Amino acid sequence: MKAIRFSVTRRSFIKNMAATGVMVGSTRPVHAATPASAEAAPVVSGSSDWPRFGCDLHNSRFNSNETQLGRENVGQLGVKWKFETDAPIQTTPTVIGDTLYFGTLSGYQYALDSATGAQKWRHFIGYSHDPGAPTQGVRSSSQFDNGRIYFGTGLAKVHCLDADSGSEIWQTQLDKNLVRNRTQIFCSPAVYKDKVYLGTSSGQAEAVCLDAETGAVRWRFYVVPDRARDAGGSIWTSPSIDEAANIVYFATGSVKSFIPADPMLFAECLIACDADTGEMLWYDQPTPADPFDMDYSCHPMIFDATHPSRKHEIRPCVGAGNKAGFFCFNRYTGEKLWKAMLTHPTNAGGPRLNSTATAYNRVFVVSNATGIRGRTAKSVTVALHAYTGDVMWWVVNSAPIGAPVAAANHVFYQGLTDGSMEAIDAISGEQLWKHQFTDILRGGMAIANGHLYTSIGAPQGWKVKNAIEGKKYAVYAFSPNGD
Repeated sequence: MKAIRFSVTRRSFIKNMAATGVMVGSTRPVHAATPASAEAAPVVSGSSDWPRFGCDLHNSRFNSNETQLGRENVGQLGVKWKFETDAPIQTTPTVIGDTLYFGTLSGYQYALDSATGAQKWRHFIGYSHDPGAPTQGVRSSSQFDNGRIYFGTGLAKVHCLDADSGSEIWQTQLDKNLVRNRTQIFCSPAVYKDKVYLGTSSGQAEAVCLDAETGAVRWRFYVVPDRARDAGGSIWTSPSIDEAANIVYFATGSVKSFIPADPMLFAECLIACDADTGEMLWYDQPTPADPFDMDYSCHPMIFDATHPSRKHEIRPCVGAGNKAGFFCFNRYTGEKLWKAMLTHPTNAGGPRLNSTATAYNRVFVVSNATGIRGRTAKSVTVALHAYTGDVMWWVVNSAPIGAPVAAANHVFYQGLTDGSMEAIDAISGEQLWKHQFTDILRGGMAIANGHLYTSIGAPQGWKVKNAIEGKKYAVYAFSPNGD
């Protein structure tokens, strides 16, 4: 794959793309739970861990501490180990030193030895027998904090486990009427200052803050203020936190109904809230009463953007990708600084499935349903200047994006729905390495302590019967030469 690089503005890029007509189950698992070891070894941190979905609290999906795996040796990556499961994996691995954590759709949370792939423990979180219950299992990536891991489930529960043993410390049910509201948790938590922040997917979605020690609810922010309405605004993606200003940012999803005269606040919005109280500080809704499903499908990211020529000029930014493009704001005032429209206004392709990362004064975006100079591509990967939104480089991909992306040590990583995983030079856009899997990547990559960790698994249509039929899914560890 050859990078296509331009010294052009975002406007020229969009004009070129516009010329093409499009723009750039319900039963319990069949296997029993394995009890946690009573003599589990303590988890020891590594120098470049990946402790949560976004790696840092800014949700950059950039491991700034990684120095072992980079441009010089990424082309030598080989499989070091794989760990098979009987259910798809849609979580980004959490890696803390010698331990890796992940969850599956069959309702298990696992801990593996990150060096060998050997199982340390697994914990069964529950699986509803109700045929009307929403999606089951674990689709929320865990966060490690102070010897504990936190994650949400398809049964609208938040769990806190002991990281060493897997034993449960507490669980909190966020919606007692989850069947009627179709409530579940896809959102990966952000843990900060003894608080747990996350959101629900529901007809009555909410952002929630819990006490990290006890699981008690500290505050709730209802996306649709009128609780009598089944209006949506689901929070699919992980929140980000500005530690200095004590602000938490949420991105919300699409409406459940369409009423042209109603803007349906606060669906399809980027929302800034006071981290202590939940008070809304500002919001932005790109398309009120949106009929085209252009919701935020990517996590909010916090970054400081440096001017291209005036290095002393730095903007405090927060940005997120919706299905139309990427939007960048002043994170304190809510002023819109720039936007990059990456699909046709009526085509809800765009950036999806947390296909964004930020590093090196750039915002990396993978957008589906994109046209390139008269050719229709499955997707395109674009590096945008973090201050201006101008295109630094872009590459055409062989398939749509299928998983969250990652960056570390001047390398950008992406996984596509055709099973291909690529490492791309973050500065030039040149392909450095490629690996072909036999199934879809969905959970995303974690780059930690000289390794690349990822997983495969069909994203939709999985039922417990697949476990009976014996189909296997797996977590993989890659290292240079497989060593």
